[in-house]
Amino acid sequence: MLTSLLRRRAVRMHVVVCGAGPIGAMVALLLAAEGHRVTVLGDRHSYADAGYSDVRGISQSVPSADDPPLLIPGAALDALSIELPGVVGKLLLAAGKAGTEVVVRRSLVRALLTEEIERTEGIQLSHGVRAVSLLTGAQRLPGRPHIQGVLTTEGNAVLADLVVDATGRNSQAIKWLSDVGAPRPLDERQEVGNRLFTRYFGSDESVNPSTRWSLHHFDRVLIAMVSAGQGLWSMTLCISDEESDLYRLSGASLWSRAAELYAPRLPQLRGAPLPGVWTTPRIESYYRRFVRSGQPVATGTVSVGDAWGATLPLLGLGPTMGLLHAVMLRDAVRQGDPDGILLRFDSLTENYLIPLHEHITKWEEQLQTAEGNIAQPRPATAEAFETAGLGYSSATLLSGLWSQCTASPSEAFPYTRHGPSLAELVEALSVP
Repeated sequence: MLTSLLRRRAVRMHVVVCGAGPIGAMVALLLAAEGHRVTVLGDRHSYADAGYSDVRGISQSVPSADDPPLLIPGAALDALSIELPGVVGKLLLAAGKAGTEVVVRRSLVRALLTEEIERTEGIQLSHGVRAVSLLTGAQRLPGRPHIQGVLTTEGNAVLADLVVDATGRNSQAIKWLSDVGAPRPLDERQEVGNRLFTRYFGSDESVNPSTRWSLHHFDRVLIAMVSAGQGLWSMTLCISDEESDLYRLSGASLWSRAAELYAPRLPQLRGAPLPGVWTTPRIESYYRRFVRSGQPVATGTVSVGDAWGATLPLLGLGPTMGLLHAVMLRDAVRQGDPDGILLRFDSLTENYLIPLHEHITKWEEQLQTAEGNIAQPRPATAEAFETAGLGYSSATLLSGLWSQCTASPSEAFPYTRHGPSLAELVEALSVP
């Protein structure tokens, strides 16, 4: 306790968090708990705050990308119970389910986090106001701009010791950094992207399965079936962006024809389909490196969660990876010395999150092949990560993520290899 108090009194910063989604809110709460003053900027209903982090469903009234279900696995619940105990208790109560994982609407998570923010001293939440550009000050490193705040949509300058980008997949960080003369961050992207075709069904809650999130793997097609309760479930067909013959799945009749082809090997869920098919453009797994040749491309700013990197939404890893990144940022800030925060945070990201991300991307690509189960090395335990120097929450989250993505597909998800081939699907869609 004394150590924590000394840390809080050592260096008190003003932090601006761009993005009022779940990850931005968690960053704000974690840093405020350390005694820092935090300003959170974000559009009230902006999906840009979350990108495509966990697109597996829709709000119960009108189909909308703004309210997808989020998967919160056991490791994340354990970490949240320590970091934000008030939030996780209300989350489990609202989900109406205790167990190893819960699936809840993004709007519920955001509402609970907003409620926590509003009663937390030291956080100012500015709904409907977002950052539009970066402000610079005197350089701390030769040839590198120093970010000292942001300019908002209202034309106001908000100065800060640290600017945190938590705006998700639609982050403008690379453009904003370029605008102030920073070297371009490295943008590592998956060679082949994916497209999602989702249909929503209204049903009686009693007929939904006890397992609310499942993936089913076929020849070059992944199918996700998800229910966050309240009488609505979704089914998503995920294909490679290269399979242009399958773009016709955006039509409701052809989507239904494809669903019927796979139906015998999927959970039998009842419900009336809602109109239309929700589609995404190309979605890629990616991450960004903001430190080059040992120096940050700019000082005074970091990116977390999907603003830094993301994986295939249907794997459901986004919330846990975002929470892990937020905790790592808190740990980097906790060590004091504001000028060293960026390199400490980059070191944690480089040593722990990037290897995990690269493994997940490879695992994701293998899941879509027609090969058998994938042999993977066993992950390190949480105790091993703690021994390596990580805190309990980071070690728990990291171990949980490795455990999920190093299991064979049959262990990780309901597993289906036998079924329609890609050629059979293409043929079914081509029939008049």
